[in-house]
Formats: sequence, structure tokens, C-alpha cells
Amino acid sequence: MHHPARDVALDPLVEACRPLSARIVHDPDPDAARSPLRTAKVAWASIAEGATHHLVLQDDARVCDDFATHVVAAIARRPAHGIALYTDWSSPQNSFLCRLAAVAGSPWAALSPMEWIPALAFLLPADVAADLAAYLAPIPDEVTDDDQMIARYCRERGVPLLATVPHLVDNRGLPTLIAGHGGRHHATVWAPPAPSDTHWELDPRIDTTLASRSRYQSHDEYVVRVKDSRCLIRLLRPHTGEPGGNEFCWYWADWCDLIGVDAEEVTTALAAYLDNRPGPRPPARAALEIWAAGYLLGREAAAVRRELPVPLVPAHPARIRAAVSTWVDSGLTALDGAALGAAGRSALIDLGVAAVALGLHRRSPGTFVTAGVPADARGEDTRHDHACHDS
Repeated sequence: MHHPARDVALDPLVEACRPLSARIVHDPDPDAARSPLRTAKVAWASIAEGATHHLVLQDDARVCDDFATHVVAAIARRPAHGIALYTDWSSPQNSFLCRLAAVAGSPWAALSPMEWIPALAFLLPADVAADLAAYLAPIPDEVTDDDQMIARYCRERGVPLLATVPHLVDNRGLPTLIAGHGGRHHATVWAPPAPSDTHWELDPRIDTTLASRSRYQSHDEYVVRVKDSRCLIRLLRPHTGEPGGNEFCWYWADWCDLIGVDAEEVTTALAAYLDNRPGPRPPARAALEIWAAGYLLGREAAAVRRELPVPLVPAHPARIRAAVSTWVDSGLTALDGAALGAAGRSALIDLGVAAVALGLHRRSPGTFVTAGVPADARGEDTRHDHACHDS
């Protein structure tokens, strides 16, 4: 999908998709009021003859190395699913679900049925894509939000939704063309993919366990967010009709008892970590919020692993670090983020990774094991790793 107002070179993106055959779909009325939906209608209807699946990329996407191989391997393991190759690092629910899958060790994250579709890079079976195109066609272009309309279609048709972990696509961070959609946008878990011949093979029954975290069916479903330098808990409150993008959350320390967590134990564990860690300390406020978020994430991932019908290998350290680093980069205020500096940012990510490890290895209520930073989880995060490149 491309709008001429976005002055980007598309040939490198087309080339990076090979041997998949990528075609550029232009906005059919670029001088009219901006509407991603208008171009999406054309893009979803442009299905190649004989194709089994159809992928739509937006023009501010960049793809990982060996992109086509990973896409084809992923399709082979989940051929009937809608597959998002990206989720936004600050989306209200899907970002947490992808971080949860990364820490639990799953290559698949079950997406929320209520949140918008990550339309930057979304794939469907060809027959479903054709049905989606017919569904979108009569919707007025003035609606503009293709991601919301695709989500509505998937809910109504019962299309199962997954995201690849790590993501195969990142946002290049170009300025948005639509008013009200500003801010910075990047992938939630951007790390080098594992070898494609084995990475996507996990038993499909894991999808059901992960999906239970965001089905709007149980009173104890929740997500964790870091926003404006605060760790927040959102209880999903099923059957209330609240929209998937609802921003209303509770501060973690005030409400964590509802999910079985003692706030004092978390803060005590943070103090112990800081006392045993050499070098400068991250700013106290940022340290507390990232520590709490990491611990809650690790704790929930441990619960997922206990419930899975098949054992999972331990999560890859690079993916855990990627999941934490995007909380640091997207969740702190601009002022707090700038105050960190490179060394402070790395120390804060180390702290978040240690908190995840603590949550993962919590033995019983009120008992914590010592949390250290695994040697292979140290170092800079993988957002600009050599395995991925700008398109």
C-alpha cells in the first residue's frame, strides 16, 4: 500500500520480499481526503491468481533478513490463521500478548479479538482475503481506519489471529499521514528470527493457552502496560462492552493484589537487586516501573508455561531483551528517556530482564529466588541487529 505523499523508495522493499512477488498498490484517489481504507480495499482485492495466501504490507514497513523463507515457513504451520508479522510496541493489548509469548518461549502470540489489526503487515489465506475485500468494499472511505474494519471482519467471521514472535516486520518510523495517529511506532519484539525450518513448528495447542489471556471471558484476564513512565495494569472486564483500545488502567502497586501479587515483595526484591548490582543505578522512578512491569510479565509467562499441554524450551535471551527494551523505549516519557543516556538505558534494560527472570522463577507465593541478569542477555538490545535491515 502506497500513498504518493510518502516519499519513500519502494524498490528495496519489493526486492527484500523476493522470491515472493510483491506489487505496489497506489492510493486510487491520492488527492482526496487521506484514507488508508481506500487503498486497503484495492490491496486486499489484488490477489495473485493461484495464490494460497495474501500479504499486505504498508509502505513504511521494513522486513527482516530471509523474509520470504520465514513467511512461507510460518504459513506452513498455521495455514488457516490471520497472521500479523508486526505489532506496535505500545498497543494496549497486543504488545503485552507478544511480550508474553516471547518470555514464555512461544513463536506464536495469540492476538486480542477486540483490538485493531496490526495492518502494517498482515496476512490471510487467499479465500479469506477475497472475502475481506468484498466486506470492505461498501464501507465508506471516510471511515479511514482499515485496521479497525479488518478487526471487525475477523471477529464476525471468527478468523483466528496470531502474531509471529519475533516479528518479521518493523515500522521504519516515518511520519504518519493520518491526523491523530502520531507518535513513535516500532515492533514489539524485534530480534533475529530463529532458523525457519524449526522455529514455527510448535504444537498448535499452545495457541489456545495463550489466547485465554485475552478472550474477554474471565474476570482475571489482564494486560500490563508501561506508559508515561508508569507501570499499569488493565483488567479486561469482560461483558462490559469496553472497547479494545480503552486506555483506562490502574497503577500496578494499587491493584496488583487483584492478580495475586504482593507489591511490597516486588519493591523489596528490587532493592535487593540494586544493592547487589555494581555500577551506577538507573533513575529510581524508571527503575521501579520497569522492574514491576518485568516481574509481572515474567510471572504471567511462568503461569502460561505451567498450563501448556507441551513443554517449551526456555525463551531466547535476545527475545526477552527485545521485549523489555521496547517497554523502555516506548513507555518512558521523552524527558525520562532522554535523561537515561546510553549507559542508563542499557542498565535499565538489564534491570527489566532481571525482573522477568525473577517472575519466571518465583517458587511460591511470598518466595523469590535470586534474580541475576543472564550473561547472554546482557549488552545492547537487538533493534538494530545485523540480522534485520532497512528496506
